[in-house]
Amino acid sequence: MTVTTAGRTRTRTALRWWAADARGPRRHQADAAAGFTGRGQRYARHALAVADGVGDSPAAARVARIAVDHAVRTAVLDGRADLAVLAAHDVLLGAGLPGDAALTVALGPDTRLAEATWTVAWVGDVRAFALTDGRVRALTREHTVGAELRAAGIAVADHLDHVLTTSVRTVRSAVGIGVAAIAAPDALVLATDGVHRALTADAFAAVCARTPAPDLATALVDAAGRAGTGDNATALVVSTGA
Repeated sequence: MTVTTAGRTRTRTALRWWAADARGPRRHQADAAAGFTGRGQRYARHALAVADGVGDSPAAARVARIAVDHAVRTAVLDGRADLAVLAAHDVLLGAGLPGDAALTVALGPDTRLAEATWTVAWVGDVRAFALTDGRVRALTREHTVGAELRAAGIAVADHLDHVLTTSVRTVRSAVGIGVAAIAAPDALVLATDGVHRALTADAFAAVCARTPAPDLATALVDAAGRAGTGDNATALVVSTGA
């Protein structure tokens, strides 16, 4: 397992984030996580991202890493999480890179507002959750064939949960990007499907309820491993408390 810790930034709003990942039974670690803080701005911006490369290959790993690194910097520069997703799409196609990925980007907090608001944009099945007063709230829905058919009341085979309807490569405009906003959460969790599909909603919430933010990313990845996840497992936790 790999654990990443980022220290508190010296800005008006404290920011601390932690990420953990495990390769699991796959040959390659095709998940990636990144964070970036803008410097020298009147209102500091912070961006976090998690990507899940499609497939089990070096190409999938490379695309995921490029997507998160490019997305967090674009989000801070442009001030919009959805434009960061489109920027990842542009760099992937512009560089002629093979492969694809799911991507979720969190941007905030907007300290100009009474409540510090975070914006989340996504394509694919990397999920985002807000933690507030001990409760877990899902901010995203999966862009997969399985999720869309179930939403329409159609029973489908589990393997369709792995077929993306929108991704970094296939998204064409902001219309295809999911966007959500949350005011003043205690923390945000970004998790790949190797975590959120391996754990039931109750199990996910239980881990979040009993685990402090600095240890939560590792706890979620460990719980997914114990649950028998068959995929790479990655979680990123960002605390917005002082």
